[in-house]
Amino acid sequence: MSDSTELPEIVLFGDSLTQWGFDENTRGFGWVLENKYEGKAIVLNEGVAGYTSTWLKPRFREIIERATESTASPTLLITIFLGANDACLPPAGAHVPLPKFEDNIRDYVETILDEEGLENTKIVLITPPPINIPDPNPDEIDIGPAASAAEEYDAKKSRGYRTYMSKKQYGDKIMEIAAFYEETGRVAGLNYWKALIDAGLADQNRSGEEDEYHEDRLPGCGLKWAKAFKKGYFTDGLHLDGLAYDVLSKELLDLVLTKWPELAPEKVEL
Repeated sequence: MSDSTELPEIVLFGDSLTQWGFDENTRGFGWVLENKYEGKAIVLNEGVAGYTSTWLKPRFREIIERATESTASPTLLITIFLGANDACLPPAGAHVPLPKFEDNIRDYVETILDEEGLENTKIVLITPPPINIPDPNPDEIDIGPAASAAEEYDAKKSRGYRTYMSKKQYGDKIMEIAAFYEETGRVAGLNYWKALIDAGLADQNRSGEEDEYHEDRLPGCGLKWAKAFKKGYFTDGLHLDGLAYDVLSKELLDLVLTKWPELAPEKVEL
């Protein structure tokens, strides 16, 4: 049970991308926030590796019950960073169909918005990132134009590429949900999928202008005309390394401090 004299709280809710985001070695966003808000707020790690928006419902209820106890410290901010597991393609056991995923996220948001005791809590919905598929072996590619078209068509049917695009689809849904609740003044969406794509394009001396967002050229998508993210973004193609967490931390802090300047560490009232 929290004591009323304790610092206010920031809750990071999600899957392994959140749970492992408190690691100093990868400069995780939880670790960054802990340092940023040291002495001003407690940053709570509420990430559970391997879980989906459905499996986390009991955990979420526990978080809300704790945060609304009569002696609880104020909850300044809750981040909801889900979809990486939900978007896995069936028959993966973690797969959550998109309509169910949407229902789950909306339920989380509306619970926070409606809960007595959380009237001032802000919410950031974070999209799942892309995955990173290694570049194909050049020795295994026929460079003839007819063969290239056939190879590209086959690659688009691959499980890896379809998973990559599924992550985008779930990310688009997150941004749609965030836009729906934006008028409350308490909800914002962080398009982390796009932020990582932009970072990957910049590393390749490309930009998001014109056709660079074309699905055949997206960093890490695994297609012949695309390039993988450079080393330092992903540890295993799915989980995040330091460069990817750097992007997340910057985007999150920029979003929060621009939209809600009262949440700047120096302005948080103890």
